[in-house]
Amino acid sequence: MFTLQLTTALAVGLGALVAQVKGHPGHGESFAPDLTWISEDSTLPKVVILSAKGTILSASNYSRLDNINYGSGPPLSVEHVIGNVSEVLSMAQLAVVNFPVVGGSAGLNSSLFLNISQYANRLLCAEDSDISGAVMFHGTNTLEETAFGVDISLNCSKPFVATGAMRPDTYISPDGRSNFFQAVATAISPAARDRGGLIAFNDRIASIYYSTKTNANTPDTFKAIEQGNVGVFLGGQPYFYYGASLPTGRPFFNVTETKGDLPSVVILYGHQGFDATLMHAAVANGAKGIVHMGSGAASLSPSAREAAAELAEKGIPVVTVPRSVTGTGVPTPNPGPVIYASYLGAPQARIMLQLALNAGYDLDQLRDLFESPLRRAVYEQTPNNVWFYAET
Repeated sequence: MFTLQLTTALAVGLGALVAQVKGHPGHGESFAPDLTWISEDSTLPKVVILSAKGTILSASNYSRLDNINYGSGPPLSVEHVIGNVSEVLSMAQLAVVNFPVVGGSAGLNSSLFLNISQYANRLLCAEDSDISGAVMFHGTNTLEETAFGVDISLNCSKPFVATGAMRPDTYISPDGRSNFFQAVATAISPAARDRGGLIAFNDRIASIYYSTKTNANTPDTFKAIEQGNVGVFLGGQPYFYYGASLPTGRPFFNVTETKGDLPSVVILYGHQGFDATLMHAAVANGAKGIVHMGSGAASLSPSAREAAAELAEKGIPVVTVPRSVTGTGVPTPNPGPVIYASYLGAPQARIMLQLALNAGYDLDQLRDLFESPLRRAVYEQTPNNVWFYAET
């Protein structure tokens, strides 16, 4: 039987303490940023680790080759990871905030990203904040969803960097340790500001706004395929290919006072023989909006389009995205009942729709939110008025 040896050098050698929070951060709960810093040098930049667990804190009881059933091992702490990557303390001071997560990330909902966003806003965006940035640990199954929700609800330019692992810490070559070091290096980099949220994973830096998990098994999984990486790591340090800029059309939602669950939005997969009554059934079951994954350029079947028109009459938005990993659906010149999501994937479109509904957006405002970047690019240029608009 394989025995896990936990690293204790950090706590013993440095006398480090876990960051203490007044109560566990809970949804809608008021809590003060009472943090204790793990530090070798109090002059170094401060980075807060917002931990929602995940494979990066997982271990196996079976073998050093197990990257399948690794949840069997004892859970690890962030302090354990820091102990195995003690070089990180030569560039930053760290504080740890643990968010309660039961089970894997596949079972999470919007309350987690609201919780993390509210906490990150208080820590990073306060006028007197001396914290350089934040790193979020998260299970990779739904990392892109939590990270996207935080990204479009964080009200300052400081780096928010998501990371995790595809291999448990007990694996023969764990990826989490390197990802952790690189995420912290990104969080303290002045060049990482004013870019929106970032994912640091497998020696690359990508925009949270456009990234998705592309492989269920391998470490080289988070990619913005169409838009590309914004940077890379060399010698553990971030190198950005471009100057700072935000993703086109990236909005901001203030969730500081949001309590309770966000409005329900479901994702339906369009296919041959799609049963459009599922759209009405979802609404009858409490959905306040629908994201439809359409074939080709986010196409809907005739029956699905008819259902979307009927739902629009009732004020229920239907947002469509392509089933394809890349590309987009382009809205028609004259708006119809279906809203096109530009270059967002289905999980991201769902979260944006939830936040917009929570903010009270009506159908016209939702269409402007999702479609305006594409409409400006395609239809507002003078020649396109001739190419795409029929004479009446």
